[in-house]
Amino acid sequence: MHEAPQRRLPRRRIALGLLAASSLLLSGCGVVAATPTTSMPTPFDEAAGSVSAPLSVTAPSEGKPAPGRLPVYWLGVNGSNVHLYREFQPSETSGDPIVEAVVAMTSDKPADPDYFNPWSKAGSVTASISGKNVITVDISSDAFKTSLDAGMAHRAVQQLVYTATAAASNAGLTTVKYEPSVVLLVDGKAGYRAFGHERLEGQLQRDASLMAPIWIIDPQQGDGTGPSLRVHGTAVSEGGQVSWRVEPIVDGRPAEDAVQTGYAELEAPTGGTSLYSFSVDLAPGEYSVSVFHGAERADEDSKRVTVYSDVN
Repeated sequence: MHEAPQRRLPRRRIALGLLAASSLLLSGCGVVAATPTTSMPTPFDEAAGSVSAPLSVTAPSEGKPAPGRLPVYWLGVNGSNVHLYREFQPSETSGDPIVEAVVAMTSDKPADPDYFNPWSKAGSVTASISGKNVITVDISSDAFKTSLDAGMAHRAVQQLVYTATAAASNAGLTTVKYEPSVVLLVDGKAGYRAFGHERLEGQLQRDASLMAPIWIIDPQQGDGTGPSLRVHGTAVSEGGQVSWRVEPIVDGRPAEDAVQTGYAELEAPTGGTSLYSFSVDLAPGEYSVSVFHGAERADEDSKRVTVYSDVN
């Protein structure tokens, strides 16, 4: 059998990058640049960082395609771990969606201030995809300027793998027959040691253990909505449900008292991942919507939204 020909996709040039912080201090601009190094919150366990069974590119992790939008993954601190979270961005070109998404991942900042980005801007990115869903991304070495420890290096590489595979799936470039994978070249060559730790060899697949245990898919940070707010996302089941609460923003911060609280059911058994959804009616104003596990609000993800009396 002959391998299906690869489709060469456009090249985009982009500029210089951002420095991440060793203390992982978060702000509205992502990580505060205290020093040009980023470390895991706790010492990295090599065994815990090994690649587990790959997660599917489609539901429940990705959900339905979003035409005209780019899926981009960011990192977020969750207790003593760092997980992957996705945001959608408007697509600004009619070119290759994989290139555009990877360029955005290296050069942009997450909308949610709880997320951060350890990458520096890449001078160039090209991509191609085979008939067996093997995505080849060739990225320039200037994207790897930040000094990371082994755990963060693994997560940063997985951030690119998740972004590239999500972009291909969202654009309808993949087929259901083969599990998507990424061959990552640096300046046209294989075998690069990313951030001084992660050897880029062979076909890289998603490390399922790094997917955030809870994440809000919609609304996104800063969205506006009408009085009836519908929230949906994905979560790992702990007892078959997740908790949620809605807090008004007072003096720029979520108030201690919630205006509404509740639970959302999960169809997956304990330890499995499934979608959740719930709706809540709110008066006009600004709110923080949070979804979490248990009374201690473990694995919490939150978004700020503005509720209007009417949205056309």
